[in-house]
Amino acid sequence: MEVILLEKVQKLGNLGDKVRVRAGYGRNFLLPQGKAVPATEANLAEFEARREELERAANERLAAAQARRDALADVVADFPVNVSPEGKLYGSIGAREISDKLTEMGNAVAKSEVLMGDGPLRQTGEFEVELQLHADIVTVLKVVIRPEE
Repeated sequence: MEVILLEKVQKLGNLGDKVRVRAGYGRNFLLPQGKAVPATEANLAEFEARREELERAANERLAAAQARRDALADVVADFPVNVSPEGKLYGSIGAREISDKLTEMGNAVAKSEVLMGDGPLRQTGEFEVELQLHADIVTVLKVVIRPEE
């Protein structure tokens, strides 16, 4: 399936690129999310007519993501939790808890923007978690998990 990308998609291409993707990926993700349109002559002509508008919107999203990265530069997410005598958590701290904590602190972050490659955090200590705010912008957040008092 060939599609025209309406925004930058990580590991796939930039705005305006005509790329070949698997049918399921295009039909189930790219098209419903509004990230691409089928590569037909009519869609190609419509894209060229809207190119400036789409590029302006992409630049605005990039600037907003850079501003969010700067706002999150010195933020530390502190989680006082109930722990066992060995220091293990009763439960875990995952992407949802981290995004909820950051939103509560005034920095809106979606659960999908929190990258936890090693899975949820299950012990006390200091950890670094990546936040992908844009296809080009990844920042590191310090997460502190400590026993509650």
